[in-house]
Amino acid sequence: MEVYGEIEEEGFQFEHCLTYRTQHTLESWYFPIEDLQKITIDNNIQQTGPIFFLIKKPFKKKKYYEFKYYVPINQKDELASDLFGYESIKVERALKTRDTEDVDLQYMQKRMKKYTKEMRWKINQNELFGFIINNSDEVGFDFYVPLVKK
Repeated sequence: MEVYGEIEEEGFQFEHCLTYRTQHTLESWYFPIEDLQKITIDNNIQQTGPIFFLIKKPFKKKKYYEFKYYVPINQKDELASDLFGYESIKVERALKTRDTEDVDLQYMQKRMKKYTKEMRWKINQNELFGFIINNSDEVGFDFYVPLVKK
C-alpha cells in the first residue's frame, strides 16, 4: 500500500527551536507559518532548518486540533513574548513519507494509521509531524509518525 510516496524509517533532532502553540482546524494549518518567518526576520534570528509542526487531536469528534509549530534556530534565543516557547526535540524512530501534491492532513493521518496497522507496527496514533520543504521552485512536505518503542 502506498501512502503518497515511499515510506521509510527515519528520525530527526533539533537542538534549538522556537515554538508556538495554537488550536485551529486542519484546513487552516498554514496560517501561523508566515508570522513565524516574520518573527525570525524581525528579531534577527537565524533559521537553521525547515519550519515544522506537530498535530495532536486532544479530544475525539472535535473540530479543533492542537498544533505546535517549531522553527529551528542556530542558538538559544527566547523572545520577550509569552506567545513563543523554546525547546529541543528528538524523535529517534518514525515512519516518514513525502508529499508534493495537495496536502490533506486528515487523509495523511488515516493512511499512515492504516499502513502501520497492516504492517503491525505500533505508532503514537495521535501525533503527526509535518515538515515544510522548500525546493527552489516547489514546496513539498515530509510527514513523520513516531513509532512507539517495544
